[in-house]
Amino acid sequence: MIVGIDVGGTNTDAAIVSDEIKTIKLPNEIGIGGVLKEVSKHVDLKKEKLVVSTSLPLNLIISKFDEIKTLTLLIPGPGLNYSHLGVVLKGYVNHRGDVVEEIDESEIRKSLDGKYDNLAIAAKFSVRNSVLEEKVSKIAEEKFSKEKIALSHFVGGLNYPARINTTVVNAKVKETAYRLTELIRSYAGDFYYFKGDGGIVPYKVVLENPSELYNSSPAAVALGASYLTGEKDALVVDIGGTSTDFVRLKDGMPVIVEGIDIAGRKTLIRCVDSFSIPFGGDSLVSDGKLRPERIDRPIAFGGSKFTLTDALNCLGHEIGDYRASREAGRGIDSESVVDQFISVVSENIAQTGYKRVIGAGYLAPILIPEISRRCGADFVVPEHSEAVNAVGVAVSRLSLTIYARFDTEKGSAAFNGIVEECPFRKGSIPDDSEIIEAAKEKIRKFARELGASEEDIGRIKVIYYSSFVVVRGGIKRGVISDVVVQIEPGIREI
Repeated sequence: MIVGIDVGGTNTDAAIVSDEIKTIKLPNEIGIGGVLKEVSKHVDLKKEKLVVSTSLPLNLIISKFDEIKTLTLLIPGPGLNYSHLGVVLKGYVNHRGDVVEEIDESEIRKSLDGKYDNLAIAAKFSVRNSVLEEKVSKIAEEKFSKEKIALSHFVGGLNYPARINTTVVNAKVKETAYRLTELIRSYAGDFYYFKGDGGIVPYKVVLENPSELYNSSPAAVALGASYLTGEKDALVVDIGGTSTDFVRLKDGMPVIVEGIDIAGRKTLIRCVDSFSIPFGGDSLVSDGKLRPERIDRPIAFGGSKFTLTDALNCLGHEIGDYRASREAGRGIDSESVVDQFISVVSENIAQTGYKRVIGAGYLAPILIPEISRRCGADFVVPEHSEAVNAVGVAVSRLSLTIYARFDTEKGSAAFNGIVEECPFRKGSIPDDSEIIEAAKEKIRKFARELGASEEDIGRIKVIYYSSFVVVRGGIKRGVISDVVVQIEPGIREI
């Protein structure tokens, strides 16, 4: 049995998946603690596998990005000037992961003066040796608690400016991620987070790189839609309370985009390719027009404002307290209101070029047939359409990435910036297949150490590979190889 929870913009959905699927929908007003308490009435969260999807902490931080004061400490070494991105410190790890220049502790302590909410630390080649970042962090702990310090080697990737920007995002959201994790663990013990690329990771991984939560809800909807329908190539249209999301499916998985912008800054965040419009079931109706804002719940669910959901009740549907909707809707042209929503959604679908639509969300069975007819697309609305997102979270598979570097001339290796003894003999010349297999074995071991079972470890994909022989004095001295491997996101067998 697996429990999936997705915290959306308006409601939180839960799915308990075993031989059958049970779904629960709860308003966000009760909080994640209230949701977990309610789910605990149906399943023992201490014993069953729990996966949580939420990008709300990240969304809240992004909305006040510049209000949160982050101190950024950089250790770039010689070369380009990065002072426009943060405070440049002494110290240097070269491209091979060797410490060429040590840090200056007094300089670091001086840089910590001032009032800041959190701290981002980024050394240029920390993905090949994180030791200087760790040393700076240790000193910074005299002023900042660990949950307010983000280190760049956990992000991975050699693009230094983008890694700096991603580390700043992590610094701003990390404390919130810690608090959320503590709350969830009080109900569930160990658990997994669902990432924006459609995979899951143990919570400990997200605590060091919380930007992986970005855009997780659209990813969850895509996986759930694929699982429930078996469709491979389609556009998933998720009608929520606050917005409607559009997610592209290709070969049964959401299309992924790399290096998205956050607050106008290029990052190394990868997530599903999706877009949204600010209209959903709770969208306000004012002066006969559907407005791109949510003020309260629909009148049908005890709210105070007439919404799209209430307009549907006025057209004969029976959602919640439909009589209250109809009473409040006297004098409102509800047919025009609903038509406005159908038109804007169908126009957005038409612009994508997709001719196959999967409907998701509580209102999908009501609205998707006419929306699809308007834009000339075929459609399917699966069973459990009201909680497709939570189902997607529950059926998702473990996904981890390791950035590996092997240097047999020196006899060392680095995995996500942590230097270890090389698995190959010093001075040896292993072939490409041996090097790739060593990286794959490392990621398997990493997954097991994080508590993953063998069935959690799916297909391992080589994302990047580069290797060359080191020749000195006409003699082959070893090889230097860079490998990026990933346990691919996907849908597990239930």
